[in-house]
Amino acid sequence: MIMLTAPENIVAGKEGMDLLQSAMRYHLGDFGVIFIAVTLFLFSFSTFLGILFYARSNVAYLFGDNWISQTMYKVLALVMLFVGGIAAYTFVWDLGDVGIGLMTIFNTGILYLMGGQAIKELRVFEESNKAQSNSQCSQQSDNVTQ
Repeated sequence: MIMLTAPENIVAGKEGMDLLQSAMRYHLGDFGVIFIAVTLFLFSFSTFLGILFYARSNVAYLFGDNWISQTMYKVLALVMLFVGGIAAYTFVWDLGDVGIGLMTIFNTGILYLMGGQAIKELRVFEESNKAQSNSQCSQQSDNVTQ
């Protein structure tokens, strides 16, 4: 909405981050540009940390939690962070889209292959939960009759 309500002469011919910063500068002054920069940094940093944690556990599961695999993973993460910092933002977004697409494909395949095991574990959980619930109900009825 902020970009749509900025005057045409301010945002004409701009796109991406230039468009957003020009619109924010128009509406909020220099604070708007600083706000966008800080917000983008915090969002990027927290996303990067979350992805690092998620990927680290996957590397440990696939290759073992040993020094070599974890070091190679960290080096790869640093290289990707460096490339992401100097590459054109369209390339970075395209690379991110490819990563999300591959992750979706792999996760869907694994979920399909593990479906039988997941259903079996669900049944075990439901039986355990049902037994626990019945035990609690009988204890409550014993307390009421006393």
